[in-house]
Amino acid sequence: MKRARLIYNPRSGLGITSITMSLERIVALYAEHGIELEAREIDFESEAALLLAGLDENYDHLLIAGGDGTVNYVVSEMLREGLDLPIGIIPSGTANDFASAIGMRSNPIDACRQVLECKPQLTDIGEVNGQCFVNVFSFGLFTNVSQHTPTLLKNAIGKAAYVVGGAIDFVKMHPIPIEILSDDGDWSGNALIVLVFNGKTAGNFPLAKMAEVDDGYLDVLVLKAGVVPALAAAPAFLHYIFGGGEEPPRDVLHFRCSRISISSLLSEPTDVDGQPGPELPVEMYCRAGALRVIRP
Repeated sequence: MKRARLIYNPRSGLGITSITMSLERIVALYAEHGIELEAREIDFESEAALLLAGLDENYDHLLIAGGDGTVNYVVSEMLREGLDLPIGIIPSGTANDFASAIGMRSNPIDACRQVLECKPQLTDIGEVNGQCFVNVFSFGLFTNVSQHTPTLLKNAIGKAAYVVGGAIDFVKMHPIPIEILSDDGDWSGNALIVLVFNGKTAGNFPLAKMAEVDDGYLDVLVLKAGVVPALAAAPAFLHYIFGGGEEPPRDVLHFRCSRISISSLLSEPTDVDGQPGPELPVEMYCRAGALRVIRP
């Protein structure tokens, strides 16, 4: 019988979609497909390598159940350990942006069936100062809301928790002087938000509308500060990111690249898939085809 391992985060997502409620059915589905599934609960306080202990080429794949932070945590450890196994993802977090970008269904059982029926495909990841990100690196307005939004609040009201956290973050808004160097061109000026995407969405908002997770590029989105007041710029920004017009308005910088560096005179907190990221300056590049992901 084939073997696979499930690493799951029981504390992610809404209670009604908690992975723990689906564990028995998932194990049974695997057994029906001739695969013995061993389940390990993730503990972010313990040594990450213990989650992967004993995994080798005799395992068919690694199944990850959780949100973007959980996926990032496991994938980062896989890369550090040099473990090259296909991964499957069951979205059971709050936003599940990366799972959405690769076409996984939101229902855990339906997503499990996709993993069992689909084949691995080469998929990109981003890397920033030696730290990987599966979905997005960001800093500025709203971008560290996930870090500061209590897990209990996210579990209680889901994605609405990000709106609450964003409203609080808005009062702290300030321009950030930055310099961008990339293989697609350079830019310097003041920014309110900087996002560098491997995926397509942040908090389920479709910001990187040109992005694909297997195109070998990172999508960079910058909301400039200082051209017009932020509140005046917001309508054009929202119109563009929600599909209005092919060219970004003058207050929005949107380009694609495979390598990028960003520096600033300020010390700004950064975010990597909902978790604290490295300090500026940062060097990023797209690791094209670095993961084998089982997806439609």
